[in-house]
Amino acid sequence: MPISLPHQSIGFDFASDLSLPTLKGIGLQYVDTHNYFWDNCTRKDNICLIQYTLKGEGTIKIDNIFYTLKPNDAFLIDIPSNSQYYLPKHSSFWEFIYLEFSYECLPFMRKIYQNNGPILKINISEKLIKQLFDIYTKALHNQIKTFFENTRIAYDLWINLTEYALNLSTAKMSKIDYVKRYIDQNYYKNELTLDLIADNIGISKYYMCKEFHKKYGISPGKYLREIRISNACRLLTTNDNYTLQKIAQSVGYSNDNYFGKVFKAEKGISPAKYKKKSTKYDLIRTVYETVK
Repeated sequence: MPISLPHQSIGFDFASDLSLPTLKGIGLQYVDTHNYFWDNCTRKDNICLIQYTLKGEGTIKIDNIFYTLKPNDAFLIDIPSNSQYYLPKHSSFWEFIYLEFSYECLPFMRKIYQNNGPILKINISEKLIKQLFDIYTKALHNQIKTFFENTRIAYDLWINLTEYALNLSTAKMSKIDYVKRYIDQNYYKNELTLDLIADNIGISKYYMCKEFHKKYGISPGKYLREIRISNACRLLTTNDNYTLQKIAQSVGYSNDNYFGKVFKAEKGISPAKYKKKSTKYDLIRTVYETVK
């Protein structure tokens, strides 16, 4: 970290009718009082927050799970949410850089959560951290003057952060990572259950559910449903000759009526209405991310 940088907070307020990701605030802070406590259940900010620990130690509680934040640890949360972060009693100080973004960044955050959970370890020497301080330096010197420059900075950071997170998730796989991969590879099987998944990985269902939620911020059962419905959406928009029964069977549901209920619960509309809504395009191209 450049030693000469002052500890300040800078906010941005750009007026635009375009729904694009924007940087709303950035700051470098040094906290040494135990009155420092943010309860995000009651906040009205409507932001996506990235906070990276430089020195000292902090704590964040997300959905009743506690995470210790040491140097090189970054947490990602959306606000408001069921989370609190603070300087714990045993820590004398906490120095960090934080960035606040508009809600349009949520898809990036959810992708990172899906693969890595809410905590990322990023070495201080990584280009990503240099990028954070480059943004902070520009903000300090009033070099982010237009809406489009702001949103370009936001996009660039989230794209790089998401790529880093996806590459990181493939580099070191735990048993819980194998649970996720097993679901990704077998979601279409109607007989797939949590018991079967746990047996195949060689862990208890209780441990699997607890640790999966801790790492990815979602239960394995809900993740399985989301994967199935996501693939159903793809089939609905790219396969005109598939019946609803065929699509249901292709994503792991033997009963198309039950599939319809699950689909509507997840997407808010029936599969038939979703298909009709998506026919305004002559061609739908499905693009998959590629991890190096």
